[in-house]
Amino acid sequence: MSEVEAPVANEMAKTAEESSEVISGGENLRKAPNGVFYQEKFTNQIFLVGDEASGWSQGAPAPAWYPGTGFGNATHMGNAYSFINQYATLGPNGLSTVGAPVTQFFESELADLGLTGIPDAVSSLTTDGKGNAIYFKNVLNVTTPASPTRINFVAQVEIIGGTGIYKTATGTGEVNGYFNPQDGKGETTLRANIVF
Repeated sequence: MSEVEAPVANEMAKTAEESSEVISGGENLRKAPNGVFYQEKFTNQIFLVGDEASGWSQGAPAPAWYPGTGFGNATHMGNAYSFINQYATLGPNGLSTVGAPVTQFFESELADLGLTGIPDAVSSLTTDGKGNAIYFKNVLNVTTPASPTRINFVAQVEIIGGTGIYKTATGTGEVNGYFNPQDGKGETTLRANIVF
């Protein structure tokens, strides 16, 4: 091994050793006082539900609710489902959204999964369908239209509990994603620090 290759090999070995320590930690990672890394990736379907009381007209993007569902993968859960709800308005800076109660449109579907008594502050949740769910409260959304078929967004979220192993979960995270305003299809990636 040359003098140039040796430092690179040493650094790769050190990284592999650190990775194996994290992986071998298993259940103990959840007990970390400062939390652990959490990530989820979902393919989503958003629906437009008009707010007729606020002057919504057919085909208008706002004011309206944007409930949706997703399927993907989440750390500590494996295959998982997501349920979300946003309320959108049009203002001088374009489309603006805020979190709305996820139970507004999905109360019966969530009850079928054994999830009841969900606080109104929960605007999205992730569940494995086996009794474990993480509740998210939307803090701030920023939407950026990229084309007629793509709206990008970044959302700051707060973890405010859940069910099963996430009953006392806390933390913060960021969602990056996009959706097609014409058919509601999109994708999201959430990265967070979670304590549970």
